[in-house]
Amino acid sequence: MYFSHRFDDNALAAMYSGYRNERYLSIRRRWEPWYSRDANSATEPGSEAVAQRVGFVTSIVGCYTDIDSLRNIVDYGGDEGQFFPAGYAGPKYVIEVSGKDLVDGVQAAASLDELPDRPHLVIAAHLLEHLVDPAALVKEVRAAVADDGLFYVEVPLDRPKVRKWHAGAPYRRFLDRVSATRGTWIAADFLAGVARNFGRTVPRLGAIKQSEHINYFSTQSLQKLLADGGFRVVSTRADPTASVGGLRMGKLGALAVPV
Repeated sequence: MYFSHRFDDNALAAMYSGYRNERYLSIRRRWEPWYSRDANSATEPGSEAVAQRVGFVTSIVGCYTDIDSLRNIVDYGGDEGQFFPAGYAGPKYVIEVSGKDLVDGVQAAASLDELPDRPHLVIAAHLLEHLVDPAALVKEVRAAVADDGLFYVEVPLDRPKVRKWHAGAPYRRFLDRVSATRGTWIAADFLAGVARNFGRTVPRLGAIKQSEHINYFSTQSLQKLLADGGFRVVSTRADPTASVGGLRMGKLGALAVPV
């Protein structure tokens, strides 16, 4: 499932430049008053959320291969480089648009093509849900990854339960009206958020959104996306009870090999 409204490159660059800095926090809290500073900083280096994500990735990849034997690891959309498997001593690269400074031992790369060697493990964790064309990213990784390479993908396990009415023109007109003022938008967003947090169907007059997320995945749709891009999934694992900074958001991880 996805939002039909997409963004161009300029809009995406504006959204993610300085991601989660003070300006980002100020703007988001204006429209989501319940969004806390703790949630905003939950994935900073050294945090519990980082340790949990690293452990989740390691548990999936480590069951398939010896992580220390990987020739290199690339974290696509890897923030400051804090999500690499603990103790990995090989070359570590991050491809990131936010412009953040990287932690020690991690190198920045503008693209997969500019790396000195073909990627052995590419990680794309909590990235595909943000992209206008996630299939293009999968195909980009397939073209670059080594023949014996691996591709690890992790996405939120957060597909809202919606009604057919939410896909129609009347709902779009409703969104135009409620988004005209801050107060009406916050009310509609809050109504939907409460329903989703308890696993209920979004009310007809609720606002369906997940901040920057524009794509929603199930295990089946993620496997199909990877298969269509030239990969075979060898392992999946889900944690529907996961949360980050107090925000309830399950996660789904998949490890794939090129075919």
